[in-house]
Amino acid sequence: MPIECPVQFHRQDYEALQRLDYEVMRLVFQVHRELGKSCDEEIYHNDLAARLNKAGLSPLPVEVPVQVCHGSFVKDYRIDVVAAGQAIYELKKARKVTTAHEGQTMNYLLLTGCEHGKVVTFGGASVDSRFVNNSVIPAERYRFEIESSSWRGPDSLLKAMLHFIEDIGLFLEAPLYNQALVHHFGGEEHALERRSMHLETRHLGQQTFQMCAPDEAFRITTLGQHLKAQRLSLDKLLSLSDLKAFHWINLNRHQINFITLRR
Repeated sequence: MPIECPVQFHRQDYEALQRLDYEVMRLVFQVHRELGKSCDEEIYHNDLAARLNKAGLSPLPVEVPVQVCHGSFVKDYRIDVVAAGQAIYELKKARKVTTAHEGQTMNYLLLTGCEHGKVVTFGGASVDSRFVNNSVIPAERYRFEIESSSWRGPDSLLKAMLHFIEDIGLFLEAPLYNQALVHHFGGEEHALERRSMHLETRHLGQQTFQMCAPDEAFRITTLGQHLKAQRLSLDKLLSLSDLKAFHWINLNRHQINFITLRR
């Protein structure tokens, strides 16, 4: 299986979820009250897991494994807590919940097919938390349209991207797609290169690029807006480098745009 997780999630009744969350958050506040706000995340994970187990709400330990496999590419994730086999809870040491925390949690929901998750932070004077809800049914992650009229990149890059999506699906975080394609092109040792950057005649140093061909780099994004700003930024990056072309793949829900930028 391309995505493996020891927990099989099922659709949940809203009232049952509310009751579960009430019990989990009651224990979360106990953890924060007794441990304070300065512990490492591992300490909060372990203490909450022990309390959940005692309450009969978590048959699994902390850090529930999720593995993504595509050919020889393997990516391992760890979900902080799965409460009662129904909802994912991500625990953070931060003071407040951020969009990055929500994005990570949504990534786990999509990978596992779980509908509901929550981010909980322990680093503030009081607990901060936010629900993250996944309304995308698994089959929807494999439906897509392609726009490649401005693509002049290697056929191997385009095909590798599509094969990965057909196997793993869409809507996931950009780093996963980038890491999979770096692996396809030989791993970090071969696919990552430090290239010289210049502004007119002034040397700025070196920047790391993901390479798919001699003097040609690529990047995958998952943007739903600000595409013009992103293109402008990539055009500037290309102009500062010694690359001949930059191949940009943007995954916007069901739309995949393949774009080649040239000097």
